[in-house]
Amino acid sequence: MVLIRTAKRIVPLSLKEGFHKHKGVPGDLAARVTNRLNGQPPVPPAELIYLVAGHGSANVFLAGGRSACDAINAILAKNGLRMEQFDNVLDFGCGVGRIIRHWNQSERPVLHGTDYNPDLIGWCQENLSACKFRVNSLSGSLPYDDETFDFIYSFSVFTHLKEPLQFHWIDELGRVLKPGGYVYLTTHGKYYLSILNAAEQEQFDKGHLVVREQEQSGSNSCAVFHPPSYVRDVLARNLTVVDFVECGAQGDSMHDAHLLRKV
Repeated sequence: MVLIRTAKRIVPLSLKEGFHKHKGVPGDLAARVTNRLNGQPPVPPAELIYLVAGHGSANVFLAGGRSACDAINAILAKNGLRMEQFDNVLDFGCGVGRIIRHWNQSERPVLHGTDYNPDLIGWCQENLSACKFRVNSLSGSLPYDDETFDFIYSFSVFTHLKEPLQFHWIDELGRVLKPGGYVYLTTHGKYYLSILNAAEQEQFDKGHLVVREQEQSGSNSCAVFHPPSYVRDVLARNLTVVDFVECGAQGDSMHDAHLLRKV
């Protein structure tokens, strides 16, 4: 033990940092190989995963996407719905396909994904060919006709948009949603109160949106926190709230889950 402690003291800090940075590489590689042996689409490179998730782990990427997919299925089933009953489904802010890759792509519905990062969409187009992908702008219109989709889901997108963009995009999702169609979205709720300062907590408790780094809107640097009442009464003002599950989004987060319906 003395020898081990001595060795730890004389190992340069740079080598220690390098070890901790790469110690997960064997497991990460195993996850990628196992994924391909199981006939699944390839896993994105670590740098693309990092852009959407803040980490580069294939293991966490696959598990988080699968868990988020399960959470969507669960809230649909709770309300008497099934993914297979929809004709066209949109993954709004699909990133690099973390969730869309886990749906059964040999049956209904037709799966669409859109994101404002062309590099992420380019990878999806090349590697997730069973789905249809389009690029959207940060604040323009979606490249779809009115009333195209039966179901739209948006995982960890409204959590990174300043308030004017939130209104823009909820209205735009409503435009491309069919009457009677559903929107599923996730938000930072009460679970995240502990990371807010006292003024932000008071703002949240009063039912107001809390936005950090709004000038970085659209990136992970912008963090937004939604009181459930704000989603119900303000953001979803033109939609009907069907269900709300605190910390119900799963994935690699503890987001709240909201299921909304267009009348």
